[in-house]
Amino acid sequence: MRRQRSPPSVGFEPARLNRTHPMSSTIYSDRLGAISDAQFAAATQRLGLGKFLSAAPTSAGLFGQNVFVTTDAGQYVLRGAPHWVKRPDEDGYHPNDRWQFTKEAWFARRLHEETSAPAPWPYLLDDNPDIFGWPYGVMPRMPGECFVEYTIAGTLGPEDRRAVAAAAGTTLAELQRLTSPFAGDFDVDTVEMTADPAGNVARMAAQTRRLAAAAERQGMMTTGDLGWIEDAVRVASNAGDRPNTFQHTDYKLNNMTMVRDGSGWRVGGVFDLHTAQFGDGAYDLARMACAYLDTDRECAGMFVDAWRAGGGGAVDLSAWMPLYVISDRVIFWQFFSRDGARPEWSVGKTFRQWAERYLERVMGVL
Repeated sequence: MRRQRSPPSVGFEPARLNRTHPMSSTIYSDRLGAISDAQFAAATQRLGLGKFLSAAPTSAGLFGQNVFVTTDAGQYVLRGAPHWVKRPDEDGYHPNDRWQFTKEAWFARRLHEETSAPAPWPYLLDDNPDIFGWPYGVMPRMPGECFVEYTIAGTLGPEDRRAVAAAAGTTLAELQRLTSPFAGDFDVDTVEMTADPAGNVARMAAQTRRLAAAAERQGMMTTGDLGWIEDAVRVASNAGDRPNTFQHTDYKLNNMTMVRDGSGWRVGGVFDLHTAQFGDGAYDLARMACAYLDTDRECAGMFVDAWRAGGGGAVDLSAWMPLYVISDRVIFWQFFSRDGARPEWSVGKTFRQWAERYLERVMGVL
């Protein structure tokens, strides 16, 4: 697949721009708009983070929410312009300034307290929009470098790439030491962790069907595709739900940093927790494994093997993984075709023809 622009994990929300445009300010992203040093200074003073020294744009990030901030006490990431939200049965997004950062801070705290995974903690929140025009969160700047599966080959040699993949797998297993008695997510109305009474498989099936229906309206889903999806749903439903653990749902190299020290490569930090939820942690194998299968199949194997060795176990995932891979791939399929222009990599293929090769290779790696 030729890489174009990255899709969001679950959907897309309108930009939340800072419209204040203060004098003597810098535009750090289209989304954040213009921010002055005085605003950064006010924010770091309010949160007790020391005297503001400088700010710099981040080099990556789909939504443009982040700014690197340095004070005399340390280095931080300021995260602003919170995502809009929608309920599962809604088509359009609406503003909710509390949901994203409250959720991210909740998961960061739980991961910090209950696992040894490098979570972005402390995650400090300021719900008052008086400084920037929106609430914001500030977290420590995590150590290390940020890579992408598609470009890492130009940066690291084969041995280092394998070690990075293994480090990601080990950390994924550690993240999943955070467990839950139920599948659930933060409700967009109450902004509290809420159980999904239908369970993880039913929730994932419903999300997959919604995206498939949207792709069908765009002329990108055939009757055969829909039947194949239903076959996967039926098999996973018959198998029932697996234990519920932390799900990042967008677990990939550019949502973490990597550190190389005397003992080799390790994950320095995992972030972008706005799509986190509780469900089957095996789902988080799909996105990174598929990306590696496009670029470096051996890395896919190293990633999965390290996850198993770190606690993922030797359980047979054949009943669930077809639904998980399909659920992940349909996000890309629907997102890239939503503007009415069929992406180059999809031309001449049905969804099943495109996605099935990923599934076959993932099952081979498992």
